Amino acid sequence: MNIIEYTTDVNADRTSRQSTTNTTYDKLVSILGEPTYVDMGRHEKVNCEWSMKVEYQNPLSDDPTDTKTDIVTIYNWCTGSIPYTLYPWHIGGKSLIAEELVNAIIRNEISPKE
Repeated sequence: MNIIEYTTDVNADRTSRQSTTNTTYDKLVSILGEPTYVDMGRHEKVNCEWSMKVEYQNPLSDDPTDTKTDIVTIYNWCTGSIPYTLYPWHIGGKSLIAEELVNAIIRNEISPKE
């Protein structure tokens, strides 16, 4: 997956869980920066979330100028607090490509565009 760039702190309305990725909070912060959303309330369903708008080369095209854009999220779900050890972080998006995008960002340690 060829990620061109991504920005954080975007509106992630109408996304839903697509998959999970096993990693740690510290690894996510080192790559993505501080979370977009944090709520330490133990009764909250989501305590921590990163939302991103990702631009990437269309995987069905050989043309490098043929790009697509998707919104993806990484978040904890119903843990009562932010998990700091290895945890299956939820990946949200509008399609199954969200999992591939998030894993490409984490695997290649791609930082967001400023």
